[in-house]
Amino acid sequence: MKKRLIIAVDGPAGAGKSTVCKLLAKQLGYTYLDTGAMYRAMAWTALEENLNIEDESEIARRIELLPLRFSMENGAINIFSGEKKLDDELRQPEISRHASRISQLRCVRDYLTRCQRQLGERGGVVAEGRDMTTIVFPDAPVRVYLQADLKVRAQRRLLEYRTKGITADSASLEEQIQARDEADEQRALAPLRAAEGVRILDTSHMDITEVVQHLLEIVHREALEEDALIAD
Repeated sequence: MKKRLIIAVDGPAGAGKSTVCKLLAKQLGYTYLDTGAMYRAMAWTALEENLNIEDESEIARRIELLPLRFSMENGAINIFSGEKKLDDELRQPEISRHASRISQLRCVRDYLTRCQRQLGERGGVVAEGRDMTTIVFPDAPVRVYLQADLKVRAQRRLLEYRTKGITADSASLEEQIQARDEADEQRALAPLRAAEGVRILDTSHMDITEVVQHLLEIVHREALEEDALIAD
């Protein structure tokens, strides 16, 4: 590929976005942009600063002053809140729930959309989230929507939590994921949806290797088309 592209990937929780996008970025020599972690970092920092995440006016007044910093290094995003580098604490179920709520605030979405576009402006990124293909990078040459059955997604999330030592059960996770789906799809601001023209890939019956291979084929096909357009 001659050009370093922006690859935008959306999909609901548990569709396998994070795992496959990390691997895809590594194979391409790109940077993996985990935008979900940015929302979780916003929620974590707001709570640390004793902000009321239900009060949009309070968040809007303070958002530019929060000690959040984002940077790209060694193929991944680094997130700092003050001097603390945030990592595993962002994967706690409680933080995910707060992130779902805070992501519905316009001031938060506007702020983080701006940050995400700045991080991806030079290309060479695999950006995954819930509004990458519709809002943040609607003109990305590669746009993919990953989906999977609810029960499959709940089982994947359960395995992820177990590897991190987080206690959970499949029934509760299924309920949480379904509730998150409904919240993401029904919100007025940047709802989760498969945008027109996006490639839809159902990962329910695929393993990680198969999904990554499908994505690589899509990327290389789109890259060839981009190169052809540039040559013309």
